[in-house]
Amino acid sequence: MPANPASPRRTLLLILLPMLAVFVGQRFFLHSVPIKHLFVIGYLVHDLFIGLLIQIPAAFILAFGFRNRILALLAPITLGVGTALVLDEAIYLIAMEAAFIDPEKTGDFYRTPVSFWGAMILISIASGLLLALAALGRGGTVAHD
Repeated sequence: MPANPASPRRTLLLILLPMLAVFVGQRFFLHSVPIKHLFVIGYLVHDLFIGLLIQIPAAFILAFGFRNRILALLAPITLGVGTALVLDEAIYLIAMEAAFIDPEKTGDFYRTPVSFWGAMILISIASGLLLALAALGRGGTVAHD
């Protein structure tokens, strides 16, 4: 167990605020500028994959409770960032249908109500879950501020 376990409130803020900031920033960006796709070796790389590459190491660091102060600060922040990328992309990938086949058509789908509201629902569920877990943490044996 870490020497100074983070309070539920601190953990909540370190995950929730970056998650919401990235979500809002990404959606603002998607609706403001022409969409450019990232291709690696000819394959379209979605935000889901980038989010997972950020999220998984952060979750492992949190699971093992590293005592390093920098890791203890960065892990929940990057978990929030990665979660925002994953949740924003999840509905998009599920609902975009035939547009997935043609990368030139996928950009327009990001801006549809299905993509936007689906992502809003997922980010709202994640936010609610974080709030509930933080409330449970305050009532248990976890250290407080």
